[in-house]
Amino acid sequence: MNFEAFRSLFGTNNNNKNVGLLFAALVCTIMPLEISQLAFALIGALAYGMLQAFNPRPAKTNCQLAAEREHTDRVRATRTSAPRGGTRHAESLWRGNAPRTPNSQTVKAPRVPTPVVRPEVYQASSVPVCAPKFASSGWEAEVNELASQLAPGAGEDQTIQRLVAHVTQTIKAIFPDVEVSGFAHGSLTCGKAFGVAVPEVDIVANVTPAALAQRLQQRGGMKIDMKKIQKSAVRMCTDRLVAQGGLKFRRSAFRGEEPRVTLLVPSSLGFCKEAIPVDFSINSVTPFYTAALLTECGQMEPRAKALILLVKRWAKDRGICHAAKGHLSPYMWSLLAMYFMQVGVEEEGPLLPMLECFKISCLKPNTKGKSSSPPLGPKKTGADDAAKLSIGQLFGKFLHFYSQRFNWTGEAISIRAGRRAPPSLSVPLHVILSEDGNTRVGPAIEDPFKADNNLGTCMNPVSLTRLHEELTRGNELCMRSASLTELLQPWVPVEDKPEGTSPRSTASGSSPVEDDLTRSTSDP
Repeated sequence: MNFEAFRSLFGTNNNNKNVGLLFAALVCTIMPLEISQLAFALIGALAYGMLQAFNPRPAKTNCQLAAEREHTDRVRATRTSAPRGGTRHAESLWRGNAPRTPNSQTVKAPRVPTPVVRPEVYQASSVPVCAPKFASSGWEAEVNELASQLAPGAGEDQTIQRLVAHVTQTIKAIFPDVEVSGFAHGSLTCGKAFGVAVPEVDIVANVTPAALAQRLQQRGGMKIDMKKIQKSAVRMCTDRLVAQGGLKFRRSAFRGEEPRVTLLVPSSLGFCKEAIPVDFSINSVTPFYTAALLTECGQMEPRAKALILLVKRWAKDRGICHAAKGHLSPYMWSLLAMYFMQVGVEEEGPLLPMLECFKISCLKPNTKGKSSSPPLGPKKTGADDAAKLSIGQLFGKFLHFYSQRFNWTGEAISIRAGRRAPPSLSVPLHVILSEDGNTRVGPAIEDPFKADNNLGTCMNPVSLTRLHEELTRGNELCMRSASLTELLQPWVPVEDKPEGTSPRSTASGSSPVEDDLTRSTSDP
């Protein structure tokens, strides 16, 4: 008897006749059996029940539960589709082509699933994050004070190396030939708001694909899906780092091209006086690119590295740096700052050259032809140093450039080209569908090491609106010479309060990710 039959018999609306039929069927089944057969059947049932009681199923780990929730959200997101034809029309406008006439043949675009965008809500926190306070006074002095605090010091580099050794020792039982690398993209103690959601430390385990497939028991004759193998390996290492290494699981991010998890290194392990959030991944390349680009920018132009760190800190405090919510990641904000220093500083000219002049450019694939961007001019020295823009002035011009001068729908951010121009035809179009059915063209951020990849496809209607709001707000504050404390006021979602009150700029507000210190979740 199948499940539907039992459901019909034991439903809330069944009658006594159904129960009687079931009882009669059971009697007819048991009557032909002898007493000894019934006794053996009863003993077997009791033995099976005892075995199940003494051997319960192992509880699922936080990483497994997060993966199941992520799969459920992905299935739910695919049920929502974009209207046909809207994507092709938006692409025509974005590329500068004239729309088709009513008499021309219309080609219907495929159904594009839109992810479910959950609005952020205000959550009270027992440890609210307040705006930073400075011992200095004045915009320039405050910026210089913060810039000196954002860069990691020698002591923090030693802490990362000790943490790398700890992670290596912990996961060697799974992958004996693993090589672990650690990267500190900023100070370990200076990231306050959204510090757990957007860690400043990356821990990358490098394992050969053959070792991954062998450890996960993949047969050679089967088609190997390296993406699934990579996710399974991350889960396996995460479970061991939590159970044997003493780290704490916080969240998973398996939707992107590089699966990773966020872990918390508690202060009890002795690595740092404060808990350190880290991103752990396997065979990821983005942390290498981020560290290499930041290092080279600092060697070419010290102000460039300071500006990148300042931009990322501002984006993090204002809540537009959390990739899981559809915002730009810290790596993308670094690209925006570098592109600005290539094309947006009119007073001094380009502060950074195009990507071909970087040492790391040898890692990018060969492209047909060469960029027409002019080479970087000679550096000003001596008396010209007094005419150089300060870090505070560069940051203000960064906000003005992207809020007033840059055309987000008609230009592409490309440090490979190093010049203002429309996006290349190889860059995929990203059309953002709003809840009301309207479409907008998303930002075109070219991947420096993969020209046909648009990094801006992570954005959604909510994050795109927030991006423009924060750029406009920052530019207005800089125009009226506001303090850096006011500019870096931690952002919180709007709370359901009477009109005229808003916690968006209150010092006692809390970020919605602060409570991750005591909560394990997956990416929404």
